[in-house]
Amino acid sequence: MVIKERWKMADFGRGIKAGVVAGIIYGIIIGILEIILMASMWNTIAAGYSGLTPGVQLSLAILAPSAFIGAIFGGIIGGIIFGLIYAAIYNSLPGSSSVTKGIVLAIIFWLIFSVGIGFAVSGIFGITYYILNSVIIGFIGSIIWGYLLGKFWDK
Repeated sequence: MVIKERWKMADFGRGIKAGVVAGIIYGIIIGILEIILMASMWNTIAAGYSGLTPGVQLSLAILAPSAFIGAIFGGIIGGIIFGLIYAAIYNSLPGSSSVTKGIVLAIIFWLIFSVGIGFAVSGIFGITYYILNSVIIGFIGSIIWGYLLGKFWDK
């Protein structure tokens, strides 16, 4: 009975709206950071991709816009999911403000997806790329996303 009441009280529409707007902004910021990282580590990235798909030639001019657009679409899709989860467990999250709750949830997601699952890229692109991309950029992105989610939740 308590679970049903919690789900009734969850404001899923509000979570989706806040998540999508936060996700778009997050996607733009992450997309820019990813392009900077790609440009600075292009030889490592190109070698990693060519190891996965022999004979395929990649260029930064093709991959960078794709990564940027992918980051925005990922932000939208992730924003829907993130917003739904945020709405569902809002009252259970630690913190006294919506922003704190958003940051807590974002850090949990960062630990699971960027740090944990993201470690798989270290075998392809190396530990330096993993640390820069999944750990550092991922952490910055999660703080931004959580902050924005909390701010848009309150509006």
